[in-house]
Amino acid sequence: MPFKTNAPLRVCLLTCLLLSGFSLFAQKKVTGRIISNADKQPVVGATVAVKGGKAVTQTGADGTFSIDAADNATLIISSIGFEKMEIPVGGRASIGDMGLNTTNSALNEVVVTGYSTQKKKDLTGAVAIVDLGEARKQPVPDPVNMLQGQASGVNVVSTGQPGQAPLIRIRGFNSFGNNTPLFVVDGVPTQNVNDLNPNDIQTMQVLKDAGAATIYGSRASNGVIIITTRKVSGKVRVNYDGYVGTQRPKGGNVFDLLNTTEQGQIQFLAGQNFNALNPTQPQTVGNPIYGTGAAPVNPYWLVNGNYGGASVTGGFAQNDPAADPSRYSDLPGYYYQIAKANQGGTDWYHQIFKNAPIQSHNISVGGGNDQ
Repeated sequence: MPFKTNAPLRVCLLTCLLLSGFSLFAQKKVTGRIISNADKQPVVGATVAVKGGKAVTQTGADGTFSIDAADNATLIISSIGFEKMEIPVGGRASIGDMGLNTTNSALNEVVVTGYSTQKKKDLTGAVAIVDLGEARKQPVPDPVNMLQGQASGVNVVSTGQPGQAPLIRIRGFNSFGNNTPLFVVDGVPTQNVNDLNPNDIQTMQVLKDAGAATIYGSRASNGVIIITTRKVSGKVRVNYDGYVGTQRPKGGNVFDLLNTTEQGQIQFLAGQNFNALNPTQPQTVGNPIYGTGAAPVNPYWLVNGNYGGASVTGGFAQNDPAADPSRYSDLPGYYYQIAKANQGGTDWYHQIFKNAPIQSHNISVGGGNDQ
C-alpha cells in the first residue's frame, strides 16, 4: 500500500530541509589570534583566507583577526617566514590562539664559499646572503652601494665626493691600515668591483668571520664578499633596464634661511633681550657688522685691517673713508683686507639642495650554446 501524507506534513518536511541547508551554509564572524610558536609573540600581517572561498583578511598589530566563514569552512593561515596552516572552523565563533611554526627554508639555501657550494645550515661561520631583489630596488651605480642595509654587520659609508667609491666595512675596523674587504668575482680575487655592472650579478654572499681565512688567507681578515655573475644560454636575448627620476631632500626644501637684513634683526633683538635682563650693563645695542643704532644697517664693505694706526674690523658704508679698496694689503707688517659685502645674502640651503635629475640606462645582450 503506497505511503500517503497530507499537504501540511509535506510543507513541514520541506521547511525542515531548507532550514538545515541554511544552517549548513550560513556565514558568521569567526575570530582568533595568530602567534609564533618560537617566541609566543603575535604575528602581524598574517593572511587568513577561507579555503575555496573569496573571504580574505589579515591579522592586526596584536595578531587578531575577524573573518566571515561557514561552520564547516576551513581557514588557511600563511605568513612570510612561517609554515602554512589549515584550521577547520567546526562551528566555533572563536578559534582562540593558533601558533605558527617558523620555516627552515632559509637553512637550505645554497651558499658559495670559496671553491665549493654548501647549504647554509651546514656552515659553522657567519654568512650573509644578499637579497638582490630588494637590493636592486635602490637606484645605485655600483655593487658596493647595493649592500647598504642588506646584511647585518656590513656598513657602507659614502664619502660624498662625486665619482668616489663608498667605503665598506664588515664588522667595523679590524686594523689601523687597510680595512677594505676582499672581493671574489667568479672565483677571481680583486679589490675593486666599481666597474662591475650591478645588473650582471646573480648572487652575492658575505663571509664575515675568521673562518674565511682558511680559504683565502690573510687577505680575508677584513671579510670576503663573493659575487657570482649571470650565466646565459639559449637564444640571443636583449634586455633593457632603465629609470629616470629626480633626487631631492626628504620632505622637500622645507628650510628657509634668513637673509642679511633678517640676520641683523636677530642680532639686535638678542642684544635688546640681553639688556632687558641685565639693566646694570651698558644699554647700547650694536654689532660690528651692522653698526650701532635703532635698527641694523647692511654694510657695503667688510674690512679687517689697520686704518690711521688703529685696527678696524667690521662693516662699513660705501663712502666711509675707512673702507678704501686701494689700500688692500696682506703683508705681515701692514695688513688691510677689504671685500664687498653680499647685501642680499645667499640661501645656501636651496642653492645646494636643488632637485637633481638622475637617470640610468642598461642594455645587455646574452646568449650561447654548448659550443
